[in-house]
Amino acid sequence: MPQALEQTQKHETFLKKTEAVFKHMFDHTCGSIEQLDGQLFSEQRWARDNGNWVTGENSSDAIYIDRSLQNGSVFEKIGVNFVAINGELPPGVTFQKAGALTTKEADKEENKAGTPFFATGTSFVIHPYNPMVPIAHCNYRYFQIGKRDQPQYWWFGGGADLTPAYLFEEDAKHFHQTHKQVCDQHDTTYYPRFKQWCDQYFHISHRGESRGVGGIFFDQLNDLSAEELLEFVEACTKAFPQAYLPIVARRKDADFTDTNKQWQRLVRGRYVEFILTSDRGARFGLASGMVTPQSVFNCMPPAAAWTYDDQPASGSAEAALKQVLQQPRAWV
Repeated sequence: MPQALEQTQKHETFLKKTEAVFKHMFDHTCGSIEQLDGQLFSEQRWARDNGNWVTGENSSDAIYIDRSLQNGSVFEKIGVNFVAINGELPPGVTFQKAGALTTKEADKEENKAGTPFFATGTSFVIHPYNPMVPIAHCNYRYFQIGKRDQPQYWWFGGGADLTPAYLFEEDAKHFHQTHKQVCDQHDTTYYPRFKQWCDQYFHISHRGESRGVGGIFFDQLNDLSAEELLEFVEACTKAFPQAYLPIVARRKDADFTDTNKQWQRLVRGRYVEFILTSDRGARFGLASGMVTPQSVFNCMPPAAAWTYDDQPASGSAEAALKQVLQQPRAWV
């Protein structure tokens, strides 16, 4: 077999395996959530028609699935997405202008409108009903620029983070420790590096606050072989339910007041602010046509609030959270 053909087949096998890893997380984590909540996700599949997304069975060049759970017994709203798409940047859009990339390799002059790309990944945004249960976000993805079988540049990205309305230190420690264990099994430099990256990325600059108590985050990860990094990312996808769902089970039946619920809505408002002002993933997805607006709306909270100068009372639980958000802590 010619070497070029062998390499092409090897890369195609890798892409299929990568899709399978993300699809397994998509299905397995949804199943675990349904078991905890008692309500099933609804599902919407999308197809491409002349470059536009329309409802219907998936196209030959794209698998695109949205899932949503609303008004459950535990979760007020969850937005979930899985995608595996071969696409091209639309006219007038470059990777740099779309805000997705910062690396010189990805921002070369030839990577402009019309450049083919392949992307696959899955994303979860979870808004619980009880204010004592934290919001959770998790997203893992693989992206490559160039022809499907001959990429010019590729990388993995993603992570998982926690946004509590009320801080329980044992929850933050559990979430971080679970992810640290996974990172340490592959590279002991990963957790401190990705923890810091998470704190820096999920930062609401106009408020001078982190979005939550962090977790891990990385992007443009390609310093090892694709197969080695896929093994690491797969371990991360399996860690998320272990890191988050025990927290949900521990807090979901806790007592709360209307005041607690109002504070949760204010925290959700800050979550929306980050998506609108700072989230490169949402911006690139919309600019490139990789996602539908419905997918972005699907991750928004069911109810959020903004109150003028909403400073919590000194010495309150809300003030304690705000102090931590202004100065990220080492949890493990």
